Amino acid sequence: MQDVLTWKASGTSESIISYHKECDTASAAGTCFMDAFRSALYYLGQPNLVTMEMWDAFEDTRPPEIQNGVTREDVTAFFKLLQRQSVPLYYDRLMVNLHSSSSANIETLHDFCKTLDAGAYITSAGEDGLAHCFVVISHGPGKRLIALDSFDSKRDPPMVVIPLRYQQWIKHVKWICCVALQSGYQCRNGKRKSKTQHKREKRLKEQQQQ
Repeated sequence: MQDVLTWKASGTSESIISYHKECDTASAAGTCFMDAFRSALYYLGQPNLVTMEMWDAFEDTRPPEIQNGVTREDVTAFFKLLQRQSVPLYYDRLMVNLHSSSSANIETLHDFCKTLDAGAYITSAGEDGLAHCFVVISHGPGKRLIALDSFDSKRDPPMVVIPLRYQQWIKHVKWICCVALQSGYQCRNGKRKSKTQHKREKRLKEQQQQ
């Protein structure tokens, strides 16, 4: 019933099935994307590199529909914000969806992840119309795969570590991206301005010239 109410409140023209497949919503706190992101950063030894305060500030700039679930578009926009702020991440890898097909179960996902280089990969997968983010840790092609899930900052370590094959609930995979650090990274344009900022400055300049 809650899914129906959320779908209606969004005002979307999509069907309820399509709507919920597009949003990552399946966590008790509704923060599964950031839970996964923070899990990956913890694994990489930089647990405080990106904080919930940074996400909350970003969320305030997004359409209200983000309260009903995080889309891939939201995720990409957040990554671009971090890039403009020169947060030292490897953006050429972070921005790329490594999994081009949405049709996958745990077996096909496991086989795909067996081909990945060593690293931490945020994975958005779904079951019964709801999507959830967690982290796949690869130790290199053909090597052991584990999943980091159920992030809780009050625990030490803050996430549950399980074999990837235990994620039997997976019925489809939406996207996968690699989280990697890039020490000393600086955005080539400094704090790069957004399109909205450029438009605002252009309008102001035109008004001053009148």
